[in-house]
Amino acid sequence: MPASFKYFLLRSLNALIVLIVVVFIISLVFNTLSDEMADEIISEEVHAYTMGLDPELTPEERAEAVREYRQERIDHYGFDDPIWERIFRTTYNTLTFDLGHSTSGYNYGVGDSAVSSIIMHFLPRTILLFTTAAIIYILLGIAVGLKAAQVAGSKLDKALSLFSITTSSMPMWWVGMLAILIFAYQLGWFPTTAFPFPDETGWAYYRGVLHRMAMPLGTIVFVLFGGRAWGTRNMVTSVLQDDYIMAARAKGVPERRVIYGHTLKTASPPIVTSAILAFLLSIGGAMITEIIFNWPGMGYLLRNALLQTRDVPTIMGIVFLTTILWVVGYWLADLLYGYLDPRVEVGAEKQV
Repeated sequence: MPASFKYFLLRSLNALIVLIVVVFIISLVFNTLSDEMADEIISEEVHAYTMGLDPELTPEERAEAVREYRQERIDHYGFDDPIWERIFRTTYNTLTFDLGHSTSGYNYGVGDSAVSSIIMHFLPRTILLFTTAAIIYILLGIAVGLKAAQVAGSKLDKALSLFSITTSSMPMWWVGMLAILIFAYQLGWFPTTAFPFPDETGWAYYRGVLHRMAMPLGTIVFVLFGGRAWGTRNMVTSVLQDDYIMAARAKGVPERRVIYGHTLKTASPPIVTSAILAFLLSIGGAMITEIIFNWPGMGYLLRNALLQTRDVPTIMGIVFLTTILWVVGYWLADLLYGYLDPRVEVGAEKQV
């Protein structure tokens, strides 16, 4: 069996095991909260049922009817099953993407109480915002970091160092509030809130969405670009000190070929890995950023599910989606690292 295929199987198996274990832990943690919420729902349903009973029933008949209805609802929610059976069932349902239905009675404007439908309604907006931002600040960071590494110690290098330290120290929510204050209230260039989206069709709708996306997009790029550029600069600088790079320069190899043909190829594994992790971290900050700009994405949904509706199935669905994102991200980083650096595959072959 080829070493590359063994490496792929090993990393895929590791990712699958991690996903199953994490989902089981999530089910265990959320079980108590789910029980409390279901108990509240049952009490409300029983109360509504009691109010609709025939007033001519005797007290004994009313009590018996209420007891039977309560037991029916308990059976419906599976409360008679042992706790571990419920936890394993929740784990299995989650892994098979059966996320259940929202228990809040509020479908977040989706028109469907299924958690999967609710999440899929908000997820594309988060992907639109953060994927676009990640592509911009990663590409800019690589380009500027490469240039700063070429001229280490120059004004550009020093300015990049100062800029990265400054912006990386700024909380994204603070930069977002400052951007709203300056560009929305003072200059009036952008709307103060991203939601609701424009009530238009065609190109006018897309222009309106991009107009509303400009401030959160600019905030994310501004805060994360410096750190990405400085990290790339440090990785490339260390490679530029290697003997084979100095030998290539001594032979008169053009500088462009030295940087893009030799240096960048050697530095690509850590650069690609750190870029993937940076993207995952930017998604992790979705809640605060989307709340500040009122961007209707996953963070906006999580805020409502936590503070307004206490919607446990929706919260668990979001946590599960985030878990998948991180596991797949690390799995993809491992595969890319192995592809870019064959020495990793050799190590995996020895382990197998």
